Amino acid sequence: MKLSIILPTYNNEKTIEECLNSIFSQKFPKQDFEVLFLDGGSTDNTLKIAKTFPVKIINNPKRNEEAARILGIKKSKGEILAFIDADNILVGNDWFKKMLQPFKEKDIAFADTLYYSFRKSDKLGVRYQALIGGDDPIVSYLGFYSRWNYHKNNWTDFPYENQDKGDYLKISLSNKEKVPAMGSNGFLVRTSIAKKFIKDTFIHSDFVYDLINNNHNCFAKVKTGIIHNQPKFFSNKIRRMQRRQTKEIKIKYNYNIKKSKTLLTAIYILLIIPLIIDTIVGYIRKKDSAWLFHTPATLILFFMYLYYSVR
Repeated sequence: MKLSIILPTYNNEKTIEECLNSIFSQKFPKQDFEVLFLDGGSTDNTLKIAKTFPVKIINNPKRNEEAARILGIKKSKGEILAFIDADNILVGNDWFKKMLQPFKEKDIAFADTLYYSFRKSDKLGVRYQALIGGDDPIVSYLGFYSRWNYHKNNWTDFPYENQDKGDYLKISLSNKEKVPAMGSNGFLVRTSIAKKFIKDTFIHSDFVYDLINNNHNCFAKVKTGIIHNQPKFFSNKIRRMQRRQTKEIKIKYNYNIKKSKTLLTAIYILLIIPLIIDTIVGYIRKKDSAWLFHTPATLILFFMYLYYSVR
């Protein structure tokens, strides 16, 4: 078996059918992949929908996606693992083929999409996240975003070296203490490598940091996209902040952001005019009305972070 898809779920009835349709519509031999459906005890129609597809349903007693990924890694049978979330939609029916192609090179340890994609019919929040290369504009200004950001015209600010292989970029990071926020939403990794780094908890940023700093600093950014169908923009950020504040998740690696960088970023945001300029530049490069959300979203999130930091 070539591919094991690790799919954590918990009450995802609104997004899971479209996610599974995108997986099972792939032009890829059905015997060459498995979908490990790790459910945390859903009480809505998530499991009912899942049972209409040939998935392997596994109970995740700890509910959260971090525990689900550990369980999935342990139970997987494929040579390559794919971390797909319940609100992900694979772009095109050749997504598997494109994402697996870099693994023909033995020194490539993992692969990630270069883009977040969107459809014109998607909600504003989904389109906006695709335009800035992540779900948090503060992250893009701090520099550790990990997918293509149109107003910055890059996929990260952290230093890297790359070779253009045509369908993908072969990457190595220049500074192993500066690792972008990779490890989820369509992230593929060799199973033999991943199993060496299983711990009691799974934080995707820590996982990738450990890979990079243990002789696996060679990966691919594939020239394809994935849709992150997460339209509830602010509520998801609040939940993330609360989980960190209450120590529900404990992050070891915090992207090596210095206080001076944080201060300069705060000044940049509060001046507001730079945000407006970024909006215009972004719109010129990738025209979409969702750019109008950039300035208010950045300011609101900035004050949300400030509030939780003070608390």
